[in-house]
Amino acid sequence: MRPNAPISLVIARYSTCERAVQDFTTVWRRRYDGDFHHTSVAVLARDSDGELRVERHNSTAKHLLWGGALLGGALCVLAPATGVGVLAELGPTGAGVIIDHVRHTADPGELAGTADLLDGSTWALVVVVVNRNGAAVAPLLAGADRRSSVDMPWGDLEEELCQDVA
Repeated sequence: MRPNAPISLVIARYSTCERAVQDFTTVWRRRYDGDFHHTSVAVLARDSDGELRVERHNSTAKHLLWGGALLGGALCVLAPATGVGVLAELGPTGAGVIIDHVRHTADPGELAGTADLLDGSTWALVVVVVNRNGAAVAPLLAGADRRSSVDMPWGDLEEELCQDVA
């Protein structure tokens, strides 16, 4: 992977489950368009206790040892309890590397704004894409009430993931 390839974290807020699921489906269908590497996507819902939980998810990286960390690690930065739950289900390998990468390469203001958007959501869609920027994903989220994205460079993430797995 090129070090300057983008990795993007996109969050969208929805008023209904149906709109979130529709955009989930749209993103998933478009995962192979263009020069992509990996796409992880999840619909989140706020439960009666006020906690976010994953309603559904999918990832092109699920066959990789660190595949669960792509979504779970990103969520750990934005919504820690939800992220830990995802990692418990999908596997924690590589999560520390992803968390560290997001925390050190993302713009702190954009990251805070994205976390605030997620925090105020009843229904949300989380998309983590490798080799696409947030502007390329935003048009796929037609049903969203609001959206926010954070773009970062891939950098040496692949090397760090390989070291973590080893």
